[in-house]
Amino acid sequence: MKDKALIKGWTLVVSSFAVVFAFSTVDHAISPLVEWLQEFFGVAAVNILWLISSCTAGIVVGLFVGPQFIKSVRISRAVWLSLLMMAGGVWAFVATPSFALSLAVRFVFGLGAGLFSTVLWWLAYESIDRRFYTPMITVLTAARPMAVAAGVPLVMYGGQYISWRWSFAALGVITVLFCLAFLWASPTDNAVKHPFTPKALLQRYRAAWNTPRLKTFFSAMFINRLCYFGFYSMLGLWFIGYYDLKTVEIARPLMAIGICETLINFVVPFLLKVGAKKLFYVSVLGNAAAFAVFAWGVLPLWWAIVFIGLFAMTDRIYNMLLLLFIPKVFDSSKDRTTIGSLVTLVSWAALMAVSWLEGALLNVVGLNGTAAFLLVALIAGTALYIKVLKRTVFAGAAA
Repeated sequence: MKDKALIKGWTLVVSSFAVVFAFSTVDHAISPLVEWLQEFFGVAAVNILWLISSCTAGIVVGLFVGPQFIKSVRISRAVWLSLLMMAGGVWAFVATPSFALSLAVRFVFGLGAGLFSTVLWWLAYESIDRRFYTPMITVLTAARPMAVAAGVPLVMYGGQYISWRWSFAALGVITVLFCLAFLWASPTDNAVKHPFTPKALLQRYRAAWNTPRLKTFFSAMFINRLCYFGFYSMLGLWFIGYYDLKTVEIARPLMAIGICETLINFVVPFLLKVGAKKLFYVSVLGNAAAFAVFAWGVLPLWWAIVFIGLFAMTDRIYNMLLLLFIPKVFDSSKDRTTIGSLVTLVSWAALMAVSWLEGALLNVVGLNGTAAFLLVALIAGTALYIKVLKRTVFAGAAA
């Protein structure tokens, strides 16, 4: 029995990683593939960014209804539904040349991804064997940057030699296989279920909204994440506009940046020895400084990549710290699944907003104007974070 529990535990961790890796690759590949997608759909390059915002809108809706939805149906049914939407969504996306239809299909794909993300928060905070808690948190933080480091470049190289459409279809197959493995290993969901109603959904979030400091903390998160996600949304156009790179040429910088962001996840526990407060301040200051240096496209290409790597790493450091701070920031909250889901929901809401704005306004304000807006958002969001942390985690803490 112990061996079987061990096998199921690691199956859950590996399957969770694979599914998040697959849907993150599908999402993050849009910006670097902007030239190919523009040709395929026959629309302006900046409008391709709306494929990001439509998917993200689905993720936001999935994350919003997810906590209440899994209180109403068995987890296995939620996983089956998310599997159908993710796999069906990616296969439908590669099958249609209609841009309008693709926006709708991407929304469905995102809805499935958001629902699956809620299931992962349920698993991590409420159901998984404690032996696998740390690996699961690592999965939730490391799978997305791994998708940038490995998944997106593989799609780009695959697109060069076979077709980006076949590469995306393969990610749909990976999603199916590992969702099935997840279903096999998932803990039994014996919780009493309640009918899903709009009233119950709103009551859940009304209760969360009344949690002390929640409004300020998540406002800070939304504003702060505009910079990080805004840069990744326009990354393809940024490399094309400032450095005249072709689609496949963007793969190597992405690999370097993604590797930096992935490795830092495993280094943070050692960096914590210098003190969480000091590490937080160093990382947020370094993050803003790195962005201010590279954002204008004036550095030589590989120096720009170095500073983008520093930007990604410092972002990962302070955002991992914020995950660790959340229990103390919201020490009065009893609904950890909703709080955890809000982290992802608010982050993706920022991505949805900024990718839509960039798709609409980049041709008007240009790359430099957009970079200036993102830098202001980064600084403003960080200032709000510090306001909350000074009253909670850092209250009485040594420097």
